[in-house]
Formats: sequence, C-alpha cells, structure tokens
Amino acid sequence: MSAHPLLMRLRPPFATRPIERMTNAILSAIDCEYRGIVIHGMARFGKSWAVRYLTSTNSWLQDSFYSARISVPMSHKRTEGAFFSLWLDRFSMILPERCSALQRQARLRNFLISKCLESGGNLIVVFLDEAQRLFPDDYEHLCTLDNDLTDAGYMLFVVLVVQSDYTGTAMEKIYDGNPPPHVRGRYLVRRHEFGGLNGQEEIAHALGRMDENSEWPEGSGCSYSAYFAKDAFSKGWRLRSHADQIYQRAVRMRGQAGLPAGWTWPMKSFEVCVNYLLTNIAAQRQNFTDFSDEDIDEALKAAGFIELERSRGSERDEE
Repeated sequence: MSAHPLLMRLRPPFATRPIERMTNAILSAIDCEYRGIVIHGMARFGKSWAVRYLTSTNSWLQDSFYSARISVPMSHKRTEGAFFSLWLDRFSMILPERCSALQRQARLRNFLISKCLESGGNLIVVFLDEAQRLFPDDYEHLCTLDNDLTDAGYMLFVVLVVQSDYTGTAMEKIYDGNPPPHVRGRYLVRRHEFGGLNGQEEIAHALGRMDENSEWPEGSGCSYSAYFAKDAFSKGWRLRSHADQIYQRAVRMRGQAGLPAGWTWPMKSFEVCVNYLLTNIAAQRQNFTDFSDEDIDEALKAAGFIELERSRGSERDEE
C-alpha cells in the first residue's frame, strides 16, 4: 500500500469555498459562450491548487469535456510555431525535426479533437498558468486555434491564471497594450479575483472535507481525520469542531505581529497548518482527544503563517 496522501509530497488538493467561487465564474463564462476568463489573485492563495483540483476531476461540469493545464514559460519572444509547440510539448507529442507552424497547429487541433472524442464531448478547457507571461501575438494564435476548432464543431475555453502581485495590479499587464476587440471580446471580458478563506464558516467547510469528503485507503470509508485520530474520531471528535479556535489563534497571532484585522487566509499556509495538526500532532500523540491552543500555535508557526502574511504586504490595510 502506498503512503497516505497527506504524507506524500505534492499532496492532492481538496475543494474549498474559493475553488467553488472560481468554478462558478468559469461555468458562467462558458454558458455565455465566451472563449476565456481571467483568474487573478495574490501568490500562494491557491490558484494553482485550484487548477490542480479542477483538472483532476470532471464532476464540476455536467457536460463531458477535456481539460488540461499548461504553465506559460518566461520568454523574450515566441513565434507562432513556438506557441503551438508549447502546447504539443505539454501533451508529450513528438514532432518531426522540420515542422511548419501550420503543421504544428493542425497537429494540436487534431489532438484536442481526439481528446474530445475520447471524452464524448465537444468542450476543451485549458488552464494557462502564469498567463501574465503571454505576448499579444499569443492571443492571436489562440484566436487562430479557436477558429480552427469552432469550424470543426468544438469549443476551446481558456482560463488565464494571473499573478496580481507580479503584474502590479490585477489586470494592467495581462495584455501588453490595448487588446483588439476580437481578443478582448473572447478572453478578457470575464474576470474573477481568487482570494483566500474568509472567516470561520469557510475554514469550517475546508476542515469538514477532512472529516467527511476524504477517504484512505480507497474504499475503506475512513476519512483523513479518522485515519490520523482513530480513537478520538470514533468518540465523536471532528477536525471541523476546531474551526473557530484555529481562526481565533490565527487572528491573535496576526495581532501580535502588528498585522491588520481585516484579512483572508491564503491556501498555502492554511493547508500546511491543517496537515501539521493531523500528521504531526494528532497522529503522534498517544490518547489524543483534541487540539490545545498551543498545538494550533505550533502548527501556524510550522506553516510560516506570519512570514507569508508579511511577504504579501499584509502590513498594509487589505481592501
């Protein structure tokens, strides 16, 4: 048997309220037949976590579809052929040594259509991570690919995932210059800001996923919380019951560090805090019954909670 998912590197993501809000924004844009949406947010808030979750399951969309994630590399320039090669490389497709841009485009189009045929649908959702690295010409290549697929009876929808703190403001440099109407109308009209967990309810919802919407080993009916705290769980303890306590300890720690009262919790430090509580405290403590304030403080420090808050400029009042 392999290791428990919470003990592995690159731990699997789980659904949260911020992911639900992002999903609803994507679904709304697809229903209105836009060809893209901009998802922007601060670093370490969980945008890539959300993308990993949405590309690992097809339960969030009723229709059959194919989805993939592509990380846009840093580059000083990118030709049409290089743009399509970026996609083909992500899909592990080997090209002939001499291959024109049109041939690469056709190869990519045919690959995406084949994936739609496998899934039984006509929708392709591609998440472009680090989309602030795209050039204006890249959007033209997207339009070309979109036209190609539309003519064949398929819809390409692109989720442009952008770092707000990289560009300076949420949207000022997602497109370098003034985008032409056919680009703006397809990809840049719909926007959604990805934030962190807001307050006790959203923290409780996320913790509840460990209690009720997780399982290991597969088919055992044993949730993650139950796995690491068997006796306590069998007696009625639930990780979710600590939601208010965890929130209050985080608020107290922020206050001691001189950070403002208004805040939203980035997924990075939250996930590490929860993982630490389950795997380093509950699992290691004999006769575990619940978490003390000191336990939660220890987990918050292990997660680098205050360091991360400071690194994203939380000394300034958050809007």
